[in-house]
Parts: sequence; structure tokens; C-alpha cells
Amino acid sequence: MPMPLVAAIVSTVLLYAVGARRDAVASFMRAGFHIGLFAFFLSFPILSPDELDPNIGDDIHWTIGWVLLLSIVGFEAAYSVRKRERGRKVNADRAPIALALSASAQRWLLAVVCIGTAAWLVTVLDYSWSANVPVAAVLLTMRAPVEGAIENASNDFGVASYVLGMGITTAGVAASLLITSLKSPSYGVKAVSWASLLLCATVGFLRGSRAVFFYSFAPLAVTCWMMFSGRRFARAFRWAWIGAASAVLIVVWGAMSAMRGADIRAYEGGWDNISPAIHVHGAFDIYSALAGIVKAFPEQIEFQYGASLVPLVLGWTPRAIWPEKPYPFSLYANIIKGETLEVRTASIAVGLPGEGYGNFGLAGACLWGALMGLACRKGDDYIGRLHGRNPLSLHLAGFGGIWAAMIVRGGVPEMFYMGLNVIAMPVLLAFILSRRARRIAPVPHPREAPRF
Repeated sequence: MPMPLVAAIVSTVLLYAVGARRDAVASFMRAGFHIGLFAFFLSFPILSPDELDPNIGDDIHWTIGWVLLLSIVGFEAAYSVRKRERGRKVNADRAPIALALSASAQRWLLAVVCIGTAAWLVTVLDYSWSANVPVAAVLLTMRAPVEGAIENASNDFGVASYVLGMGITTAGVAASLLITSLKSPSYGVKAVSWASLLLCATVGFLRGSRAVFFYSFAPLAVTCWMMFSGRRFARAFRWAWIGAASAVLIVVWGAMSAMRGADIRAYEGGWDNISPAIHVHGAFDIYSALAGIVKAFPEQIEFQYGASLVPLVLGWTPRAIWPEKPYPFSLYANIIKGETLEVRTASIAVGLPGEGYGNFGLAGACLWGALMGLACRKGDDYIGRLHGRNPLSLHLAGFGGIWAAMIVRGGVPEMFYMGLNVIAMPVLLAFILSRRARRIAPVPHPREAPRF
């Protein structure tokens, strides 16, 4: 597999050599792109070539290699573009400031914890009542039809449930801010905050979605990391802590992958089926799905010439208002397998490179990589403008890195909207808290203020 190996080497060199001078926190989205590309597209052809589909011909392998390589080149070329400030000076009162939680801000964050949790719970109760099933069945059935539920049960909240459902993640971020920003939070604040963080991670597990699980686990991971980093022995045991946390994450991810698709109370697979190695192929071998796209375009299906961007830009429009709204590009992967819109197993991930190729061929792979590079640069620059002592900078960096990796892996519009409401809420928290802090505290010079 020479071309995937070349793409991996180019990606690694660019990631560590070209971006070495950037602040690590302000590079998470860029890192998420490269990590996602390797994990989902390059790991199998390099580390486990025997597990790939044997029907993929050598010419297809070479074309895929060029698709991945051009995606990297397009991404890095666009990411390196800087927005020039023509004759503008940054106003002193607009400099980033450290997060200062007043008594009113603490009460406001506690309210966010409660309201966010309640908003998520309302969506669960709404479906439970609409489908006429117990709440426990809704919570414990992972990515599968709930047994006994009314078919096509309506959702009373409609599009609003898109925002309400991620209230639990917002609650987790607010709880993390309370724990990490206060010198000595009360026992009540600690109890409420840790309960919110654990509930957020649990909800992500019960949803059965890999993307939702990582998003929901992020607030807990960031909180533990920030608290651990403040200890005297942190530097000596940092890698041991990272290894232990990664092991726990892998086991939990394996359990989620084994149990999803049915009510977890009916799981009978035992510990043998929880092994992550059993589920890693379906989760990470997107290379083979990309091979199907390369084979089909343009011989079987004509290039889309940018049409797949419509769901990305206007995906929020309800289909009831626009019945002819185009479906995301991932539908073509189902069609290639012989499935239809009405009868299909699930959305098949083709990833950012696959969608780019399906639009303009090799030029499309480079173009889609460039579009991703511009978006990641904008996101990383925003995170970099947050003050180093603001815990939200690490939360946003974590969410941004996961978001970028998932967009690289999955259907671009689907993964974009799945992460948009997750990261939008912490951005709103950052805006509101910064406005509050500017009214109650002086603005320190960014070079003088300490960082995490």
C-alpha cells in the first residue's frame, strides 16, 4: 500500500513540523482532521491490509491514495491562509481575559446545569409519551426501535429537539466550569456538578452513537485533566493517567458497540463480545467505503458537481417545508450496495474525501479538503483568542477536535449538524461569561496573565 503510506507520512510531517509553533489548544481542529484521516482511512491499509476488501483492485488503491493525499494538501494549503488586518489595531478592552466567576455568575451556571439537564429530559419524556413506552425503555434501548413503541411516533418539539437534546452536554460544560474555576466550591456545588458530568457521559453511552459518546465524554475528561494538571505530581504521572483514562475509554466504547442495537437489559453476549477488537473494523475501516465511491463515480453515477453541498448549507430546513430537499451524499453509498432510500440498513460513512471525489473527482478531494481547512482554521483561531486561563478554551478545543475528526469520517452534512449544536452552546457560554467578567474585573494584559 505505497500511496496510503505516503499520505500518512505527509500528514505526520505536516502535523508536527509545520504546526509546531501554534498553541496546542488552538490546533485541536487541525489535529482532529489529521487524526481522523489516519484512524478512519489510513490505519487499515497500513496496519491491517489483509482485512481490507480483497475485491479492491490495485488501480482503485492508487486512486484512493491520491484522493487522501490531495485532501491533505488542500486542507493544509487552506489552513495556512491568514486573515490580514489592514491598518486595524486590537482594542485593549477587547483583549482576551481570564474567567472570573462572581457570585451571580456561579448561580447562573448552576441554573444552566439544571435547565440543560431538564431540557434533555423533556425530549426523553416527550418521545416516551408519544410512543407510549416507558421512559426506561427509551433510555436503555441503544440505536434501535423501542419494543412496543407506536410506529412513526411524532415529536411535539420538532426542530427544537435538536437544541434541547444537547442540553445535557451544555450542563456538563457548565458543571465543569464550576468545579475547575472555583478555589473551594461548596459540597452542594461539587455534588451537583459531578452528578451532571457523570450523567452527561452516561447519556452519551446510552445513545449508542460513537460521535455523541465522544462529545458527552469530553466534559468529564477535560474536568479530570484540568484538576489533575494542578497537582504537584501531575507531570511525573501524566502519561500514566492518560494511559489509564484511555483504557477506560476503550473498554466503555467496546461495551457500547457490543450492546447497541437493542435494549441493554437483554444483552447476553458477556465480556467476550465487549472486546473492542471485534467492533473496530466496522467503526474504523472507512477506506473500503471510499473504494466503493471511487469505483462508482463517474462510471455508474455521475459526479455531483457541488450538489451535495446543499444539505450542508440548508440541512436545517424541515423537509415538510421543502419536500424536494436533496438527501446527503451518504445515500449514494447505500445505492451502490443495492439499497434504496426507503429500504436501507443505515447511513454508510463515506467521509470528507469520498464526498469530495464524488463531486469533482480528484480535484474535488483537494477542494473539499481546502473547505475543511478554512473551517478548521477559523475555529482554531477563535479558540486561540480565548484567554489561556479560561477553562472553556480546552472544552471548545476538545469539542472542535472531535467534530473535525467525525466530519472527516462520516457523512459531511450529518456530522456537521451533529456537532454544531454541541459546540454552539459552549461558545454561547464563553460569550456570556466574558461579557459578565468584563463588567466586574479589570482586563489583564495577555502576556502577563498566567495560563493553565
